[in-house]
Amino acid sequence: MTVALLATAIAAGGIAGAWVFIGPTGFAFAWVTHFILMAWVPSVVRPGVQIPDHELLRVRSWEPRLYSALGVRLFGNLLDVIGWNRIITRERGFDGTRRGLEGLDQHTRRSEIGHSVCLLITAVLAFVVLATESWAGALWLIGLGVPFHLYPTLLQRLLRSRIQAVPSRA
Repeated sequence: MTVALLATAIAAGGIAGAWVFIGPTGFAFAWVTHFILMAWVPSVVRPGVQIPDHELLRVRSWEPRLYSALGVRLFGNLLDVIGWNRIITRERGFDGTRRGLEGLDQHTRRSEIGHSVCLLITAVLAFVVLATESWAGALWLIGLGVPFHLYPTLLQRLLRSRIQAVPSRA
């Protein structure tokens, strides 16, 4: 808890510092803000945290078709091409077995929650930036929020739909 609070204070200070020294009106502020958020979120949604089953985390049968239509599978392929999935595979610790699916499911839940929190903070910041009448700054925040947080959230849900489709053995 102390680590999460300290990390939150540091992240908030970093974003406030970026606002003061860079200004909230352009690409640089949005880029720095997103990377601060991505560095911060693992301290709040830690690897050992167990995420309980919740209605919002259940993937509906129609979602995979929607995500495919939105290009989420292509986004996943892009992550393969740039090597991100090789890095994250080690963090997941999935051994390819049916028993390992529970751990993979938890990883997708933590990742979805983390990216969703970052997306929510991004939306709030975009509204605050709009209050300064900087449409460009708000658009950069939202524009970078799509590949950094929205699509990763949808990708986690797509992966979890595949996990949920595997019948559990009693």
